[in-house]
Amino acid sequence: SWFSPGSFYSRPPLEGAGKNVLPNVKVAGDWVRMGEREHGAKGLCQERAYVSGIEAANSLMDSIGMENFPKHPVIQVREDEAQFKFGVELNNRVMKVLPRFWVR
Repeated sequence: SWFSPGSFYSRPPLEGAGKNVLPNVKVAGDWVRMGEREHGAKGLCQERAYVSGIEAANSLMDSIGMENFPKHPVIQVREDEAQFKFGVELNNRVMKVLPRFWVR
């Protein structure tokens, strides 16, 4: 991938240039920003690529006037479990103190 850590906001959005600019152009893949449709991990993974493809197809159907056709549903990700949230919080606290020699 061309996208490195911290480049999330440089990635193209799911809607491409926008609904008013190029309404029939959508972007899909694990590297796109999905806006309010964000699903699962923000990183690169095949599940995210799959879901962004479904969301892009659903959005394309809306933009070409096929609102009455059934859309493919996307099952929402459940909330993280308590032990996972604890691990993330612990990691964030440790990384504030620990020098990040391997990243700089």
